[in-house]
Amino acid sequence: HGDSTAFRQLAGRHLGRAYAIAFRLLHNREDAEEVAQEAASKVWQKAALFDPSRSAFGTWFYRIVSNAALDRLRRRKPPSENLDDYSEQLSDNAPTGEDLWIKADESRHIKQAIAALPPTQQMAITLVYYEEFSQAEAARIMNITTSALEALLFRGKKGLKQSLKPGLTP
Repeated sequence: HGDSTAFRQLAGRHLGRAYAIAFRLLHNREDAEEVAQEAASKVWQKAALFDPSRSAFGTWFYRIVSNAALDRLRRRKPPSENLDDYSEQLSDNAPTGEDLWIKADESRHIKQAIAALPPTQQMAITLVYYEEFSQAEAARIMNITTSALEALLFRGKKGLKQSLKPGLTP
């Protein structure tokens, strides 16, 4: 109802996850931050369109985030091979430098394989396996049926298995 304080509270609850969704798709902090902020701005502008009988606020907001991230993903070049883009994965979680290098290499291969998938398959995999939404929630966020989401996940996993076979580089 135009209450900016209430909006800041509501957006504050969801911006972290919005950023995480955008980052997992875009692999770039600045782009993910921009997408999350743009989505929050869009929510403020379109608040009157939200219908709580159709979905939860989070579902509606994450759909806006995912659509914005997919749009940005479609407009840009393939992701770079720069290890700086993977600095979050290279944190102090592993005990040795060699373990970090192996983990980063595996992560890079997985990210490359995911990035090679069509954007809708990337989104389905991100929402279900990385953001841990249920399939029903992910389908609502993507504005598709659960069976369509299952088909995207099936094709995405099949593509990943093919790309990640030993000896193949995605």
